[in-house]
Amino acid sequence: MGLCLMAIVVGCGLGSLFATAGVKVLQTLTGDEALQHLGETKTVCGTIASAKYLKGSRRNLTYLNIDRPFPKQSCAIVIEEPTRALFKDAPEVAFTGKWVCVTGLIRTNSRGMAEIAVSNPGQIVVGDAPTPPSTNQPTAAATP
Repeated sequence: MGLCLMAIVVGCGLGSLFATAGVKVLQTLTGDEALQHLGETKTVCGTIASAKYLKGSRRNLTYLNIDRPFPKQSCAIVIEEPTRALFKDAPEVAFTGKWVCVTGLIRTNSRGMAEIAVSNPGQIVVGDAPTPPSTNQPTAAATP
């Protein structure tokens, strides 16, 4: 497990630690780890691989799919219509392709996939994707 401390609102790494201003430290999960924490309030981080606003559906839901596009997402962020109105920009546009951390109660959908429903835009934090660890491998020298 790597460490990634952030100041104010900077991203966090896979299976790392999530911190704000060095004061509060929370363990974060990858989307794939979320299913192991059903019924728990946790922070899940990953890249939004696909997103969809189901306007005209019964509940006008917005889905932000973490790590892989639907239907293979590792975890989904679910935003209901009343909460969607609180976002400055359309979530399916604002977050697609971005590294985010979302905090909330982990549950499953009807297909057994992990998801977190948000009721406040502050539950989603945009940051920088983690930097892969250095392998400390020497670079091959050019042959004259």
